[in-house]
Amino acid sequence: MLAPGLLRYRRTMFRFVPFLALAAALSAPAATLEQLSLDQITSAATSIVRVRISSVSTAFSGSTIYTHYQLQTEETLKGTAPAEFVLPGGVNGHYRQSFPGVPVLSAGSEYVLFLWTSPRTGLTFPVGLSQGILNPTAQSDGSVTLSRAPIGELMLDATGRPATDVPPSTRLRDLRARIAAHTGAQK
Repeated sequence: MLAPGLLRYRRTMFRFVPFLALAAALSAPAATLEQLSLDQITSAATSIVRVRISSVSTAFSGSTIYTHYQLQTEETLKGTAPAEFVLPGGVNGHYRQSFPGVPVLSAGSEYVLFLWTSPRTGLTFPVGLSQGILNPTAQSDGSVTLSRAPIGELMLDATGRPATDVPPSTRLRDLRARIAAHTGAQK
């Protein structure tokens, strides 16, 4: 049997636990992304590719789980197409890690990726996390439109002020022309 003082303490703690959980949820870390324009993403990318995700796997690198996306390249718009890219987070064995602002992509899905390869680690990442991943949609006239959903994480403009995410939408042919103009090459 518990002492009366300890019983009161336990009752008080059980009433207080929901408030602790709410406080923890409200103070949970969130990602802050720098808002990048389509031109900035294009410029920062070492490669821009239209791909289909062929398979997905995870692996630990130190204490961080990385999800590895193996790519089947449909078209290379800039640079050299990598065989895979990574995003932090995922499930490996009995461990799960997630990071705010990091999307989860599906095997078999098609994307246009703006990728950057780290010269230090050799790992390839999307520029600006979700900002560097566009979804292609076929239009009735045969063209392809590229877009993405709004990002729910805090975004800051170049001056450090909060910014509202305005997802880009462009036609694939316009992106090709933009890349050619930017790189001075014809595709």
